[in-house]
Amino acid sequence: MNLRRSAAALAGILLAVAGAGAPAADAAIVNSWPQYGHDAQHTGTNPAEHAFNTGNIKNLKVTSKAHVGDTVLDRNGPVVANGRMYIGGTDGNLSVFAAGGCGAESCEPLWRGSIGDGTINFTVAVADGFVLVGSPNIHALFAFPAAGCGAATCKPVWTGTMQDGATGSVTASGGIAYVGDISGHLYAFRTTGCGRATCPPLWTGIGLPNEALDTPAVGNGFVYVDTFLSSPELFTGRLLTFRAGGCGAATCKPVWTADIGGPGSGVTVAGGTVFTNSSTLFGEGTNTDFHLMAFAAGGCGGPVCKPLRTYFTYDTGVDGSPTVAGGYVLASGNADDLRFIGGVFAYPVDGCGKPQCQPAWIGTSFAFAPASPPVVVGDVILVAKGPASGFPVDSGFFTYNLRGCGAALCPPISLVQMGESQFYNGGPLAVAGHKIFMASNDNTDGHTNVYTASLP
Repeated sequence: MNLRRSAAALAGILLAVAGAGAPAADAAIVNSWPQYGHDAQHTGTNPAEHAFNTGNIKNLKVTSKAHVGDTVLDRNGPVVANGRMYIGGTDGNLSVFAAGGCGAESCEPLWRGSIGDGTINFTVAVADGFVLVGSPNIHALFAFPAAGCGAATCKPVWTGTMQDGATGSVTASGGIAYVGDISGHLYAFRTTGCGRATCPPLWTGIGLPNEALDTPAVGNGFVYVDTFLSSPELFTGRLLTFRAGGCGAATCKPVWTADIGGPGSGVTVAGGTVFTNSSTLFGEGTNTDFHLMAFAAGGCGGPVCKPLRTYFTYDTGVDGSPTVAGGYVLASGNADDLRFIGGVFAYPVDGCGKPQCQPAWIGTSFAFAPASPPVVVGDVILVAKGPASGFPVDSGFFTYNLRGCGAALCPPISLVQMGESQFYNGGPLAVAGHKIFMASNDNTDGHTNVYTASLP
């Protein structure tokens, strides 16, 4: 949750308190991107996707768009599963499209799911036949049938009770859906519900009441979630770690916690290491230039842990969760450095033999703007930004060589532009079925679209 760019919006929330038949082409889609970061670890890569590489990535073109609604984009991104593409909007609608397109330049939804008066500001998850949806202003998890209900508009099959609104995406793992709220609670629900219309959580993890929880990541038998910890004097964040199966009681305390140096913006599990990103610390605390941290996944044997190492990110922090690929840990961000302004930072994943590591190389862009978490496909890194060029107010995604360029600063291979008058707030990309999906708002007509880019 990058609160450097959305602190005002979240502060407002804190004060106030997310089956028609498929075309034949869909039958060929066997790979998927069913949740934020592709999977419960937030690896940021689809191992079943082999269409893209540094040799052909320059040939990418935007081939179609899916009309989600009108000005309904926040930080929600698309997901893809079973030949369908799903995305929520701030109008409270879940929109579902054929992932292979509709044969026209612009597509309308196959069906929609409605949560009523709530908004959907984060990425949904598809698991075990359901689409799982959270909302920041309705205290519930909503579960819709992933295949639809045979009508144009569907109601949820079951809802999960929460004490407050969701402040991150839903993560599904091992038949359990995890979601956090704005007042320090992490909820665990069965993805298939409880056999009734309304379901209590299996267990609830407890943080601090002034702590908004981001998107959980699951691995090594634990659930890891980064947070935005606010007080009148300080905006910072922590990493909370719970056992994935709970603690045998209705409420569970963290097994261990850590200070992450600013409001949390993403967490990723890679083997025996947990990587966390954070954004700028505000208030009476001391902001640093190290907002990417690596922790031992099993903790340190005590209730509060320090990082194994940190990585230099400039003082502006990092956008979204990191990605681990090709021997690097990759982070998207901006910097007050006129040589490049912002882009993707590549660090040695196993460290540099020192407590604090510099980037091995930086993929450059020239716009200080919200950015997506990095995505890796083959030997290519994708990072969306908006504005992407600085001028005009466009949006699009940059492509970089995962191996770098042999220099400290590496230019992008290409920029795939969604449009020249756009609003984009850093929502994640999805890659599946030989297509790249990016949500952005067209300011010319007010339409929020999911744009599809593919090779000729």
